[in-house]
Amino acid sequence: MENAHHVTHCLREIVKTTETISPDLAVNDVLEIFKNDPSILAIPVADGRRFCGVISRKLLFYHHLGRPFALELYGKKPIRILLEKNCVCMEPELEVSDALARLLAVDPLLETDCFAVTEGEQCIGIVSVSDLMMNISANQALLLGALERLSARITDEVRKAGEIQQALLPLPDSSFDKIRVSGGITTSSEIGGDYFDYFPLGNDRLGLVVADVSGHGVQSGMVTTAAKASLHTLISLGIDTPAELLFGMNNAILTTARQTLLMTCLIAVINPKQGRLVIANAGHNFPYLYKSGTGSLEMVEDASGFPLGFEENCRFQECSATFEAGDTLFLYSDGIVECTDKAGEDFGYERLEAFLNEHVTLPPDIARKLLLEALEKFTGTRSFADDVTILIASSTL
Repeated sequence: MENAHHVTHCLREIVKTTETISPDLAVNDVLEIFKNDPSILAIPVADGRRFCGVISRKLLFYHHLGRPFALELYGKKPIRILLEKNCVCMEPELEVSDALARLLAVDPLLETDCFAVTEGEQCIGIVSVSDLMMNISANQALLLGALERLSARITDEVRKAGEIQQALLPLPDSSFDKIRVSGGITTSSEIGGDYFDYFPLGNDRLGLVVADVSGHGVQSGMVTTAAKASLHTLISLGIDTPAELLFGMNNAILTTARQTLLMTCLIAVINPKQGRLVIANAGHNFPYLYKSGTGSLEMVEDASGFPLGFEENCRFQECSATFEAGDTLFLYSDGIVECTDKAGEDFGYERLEAFLNEHVTLPPDIARKLLLEALEKFTGTRSFADDVTILIASSTL
């Protein structure tokens, strides 16, 4: 992490060197040392170079000598008789956060105001608990600053990645021969998991694709980018049927996501001259087909298969239908039907079908705009919980 080495300290960096005293030094003499230097919290006691323990100001003044006649009793005796038993000692390379954890384990109320730092049989100094806490606070402030800078950088990179992803989408509105197309994505995060595209194919045909990756964020964005790249590579190689395109994209997504993410995907190919529509579906929401001749709206459920990235070398079925003047194909992602209002109720298929029955004959761009407005009115917000993708293709009269 950025500047992480600046926010990790060990006890050696904050220990205060303190001269040791002999265990034979009289208690009265130790009292004089404390009186002459009020900053001393504890004094290490060593027999030669061998650490024996510490005598703390707090324990000496308030515990041992706070009782009547205690000074007369202990004043001329050696300090060794008042040494703390099982005093807290820590090694110099211990990180300050670990030192605090260890101290809390033996003294949950933090009644200890300092402790010794020892190396081998020697005491190299004393660490005050206040210094320990101040150092941890400073470390946390530095760490927070580093995290804020890292977060800002990541946010900026994610924003740029989202802009690049949006730039890879086709124009929202276009025409192809007698087909009018309108599509768009309203993402729930900077980098969305939805994807749509439309593209010309040989023999005067138009291809349309809508897809939805499980999850959101950078990893989902990588899968959608891989899907788009593989789709156009396959088209450039002359592969142009919905089933074969899904087959190739499936293997590309398996390579990218390694079965950690799945993508539902639907590909439709329209031949306006022949008045034919061919669809292959990899686990995506069933599309709607409006037939102007009968005025009927049908959900196309004839073709469906596993999502992309689920199974290697998976084959997909195709279904076909007539697509004549006045007909409309409506493709979408589950973010539409799963939008919820403030009471938690889904927008659902019934509301979607009611909307389509009323507006599907409108120009695609107008119908798409009105559907987004209906979703915003239903949810009470312009920010949806999931990506919302709409792709409409209509055959003009």
